[in-house]
Amino acid sequence: MQLSTLPELLAPAGSLEKLRYAYAFGADAAYAGIPFFSLRARENEFSLEELRQGLDLARSMGRRLYLTANIFARNRKIQPFYSHLDQWAELKPDALIMSDPGLMLIVRERHPEIPIHLSVQANCMNWQGVRFWAQQGVQRIILSRELTLEEIRTIKDKVPEVELESFVHGAICIAYSGRCLLSSYMSYRDANQGVCDNSCREKFHVYKTPSTDENFFVEDLRNKGEFYRVDEDENGTFIMNAKDLRLIEHLKEIMQAGVSSLKIEGRTKSIYYVSIVTRAYRQALNDLAAGRDVDSRWITELDKVANRGYHKGFLMGEPQADDHNYKVGTTRHSKQRFGGLVRPEERVYDGWLPIEVKGPVSVGDRCELIHADGTSDWLTIEAIRTSRGKELAKANPGIGTFHVPASIAPRDHSILSVQLESN
Repeated sequence: MQLSTLPELLAPAGSLEKLRYAYAFGADAAYAGIPFFSLRARENEFSLEELRQGLDLARSMGRRLYLTANIFARNRKIQPFYSHLDQWAELKPDALIMSDPGLMLIVRERHPEIPIHLSVQANCMNWQGVRFWAQQGVQRIILSRELTLEEIRTIKDKVPEVELESFVHGAICIAYSGRCLLSSYMSYRDANQGVCDNSCREKFHVYKTPSTDENFFVEDLRNKGEFYRVDEDENGTFIMNAKDLRLIEHLKEIMQAGVSSLKIEGRTKSIYYVSIVTRAYRQALNDLAAGRDVDSRWITELDKVANRGYHKGFLMGEPQADDHNYKVGTTRHSKQRFGGLVRPEERVYDGWLPIEVKGPVSVGDRCELIHADGTSDWLTIEAIRTSRGKELAKANPGIGTFHVPASIAPRDHSILSVQLESN
């Protein structure tokens, strides 16, 4: 593959506004959930009308929008799926991301013009599996996150006609991708029905039974006094989640392996996360397209968002022991945090920058204005005013737009990021 032929950069969109920021910060395509038939169902903010607006936006910008309908359906979902499918078809999505073979069959029979992408939920891990799904009319395979780079190369060599999509950034499931049952066990919320409670990311205490060295018990601190037995073998115990995936350093190898779409995880994440991560990968791809190595700035840029430490997943080989240990790299150790969104439409520029506050911003804070084109400006918050001119020492989220003095004219989609004191 020529590096001038860049793969698609695919970003998450948990809402219409997040979709706008994903495109502004460089995504070629985005994926959004269909209500009732998508994982992340409880965090899905899209209505049918908003999906229509999102597709109109994508077409106006020459971008793509894929709709995610990737649940494994029980019988009670079949009839509602029939009744909703015709509405989605009218929107003419660029593809449906799906897992359930029965639901795929309905799409192929009823609306064969809609491309189907196989969700990572289906755990496609070998080239014969790719051949099988291609014979069912699937255009693109979203590969399981448990594959190595060599395995991806083999798949592309064996089935070159099929598009391959691979995750390059974000949270990783402990189990085959998307198939974790820990949530179902601990809170009766089935991750495969879109209501995962993220049990693996909560705090636990581990106790050893005094009378034996063999039995361990875990206490879920959300339900103190409730204990779960933990069994351990010679390889240890692995019920907690790994660090977050970050493959920005390996984009060139991934491209050369034949991956045509690079996917960022995070439909439940904030606008800040979507924007920062998308910008970093966009600029890294631009570096490669220009014949340069990826600038280390874009690697460290990813430390500005909340993370649990980064690792390479399975792509470059089997994970090591430290890849399951995230004592560092948590939200507390992020270099910066979300401060707010610049809102140029709120007020004519007169030396005061309009900010819709999304996180606490105080006088004296050192802040970065992060722009969609890859540039940034720095400023120290010297004053904060309400829209009525009242001076404040601190602005909190949820109560509107505030203004801070700045010599920088406001730009569409710029983001205010607050530097943390520890840095």
